[in-house]
Amino acid sequence: MNIPGTILIFASTLATASILGACGGGAADATVGGTVVGLSGGTNVVLVDNGSDPITVGGNGSFSFDQKISSGNAYSVTVQTQPIGETCSVANGSGTIDGEGDAVTNVTVNCYATGTQP
Repeated sequence: MNIPGTILIFASTLATASILGACGGGAADATVGGTVVGLSGGTNVVLVDNGSDPITVGGNGSFSFDQKISSGNAYSVTVQTQPIGETCSVANGSGTIDGEGDAVTNVTVNCYATGTQP
């Protein structure tokens, strides 16, 4: 067995693994969410992100979609189903996930009685 050759192969394999490890992983994933305000008790609003991943929100407070979005990709939160007797609109509902995959938490869904938009 050639010990110096074996050490050289081991060292070069270790160096290659270290270099590849420093490259980082794939794209970071981020959650998309925010806050619902003004929703009357006993009603629900159904939200979607990019036309899929529907979530039913049954009260005021925070929400978050289950499906994560990769960095560099777009998100677009819309109302799929309005609550009965109310209308909800989305603010800050679209954008692009940043390179670090930071969570989006500033989407606001404003709900109000139909015909009484503030």
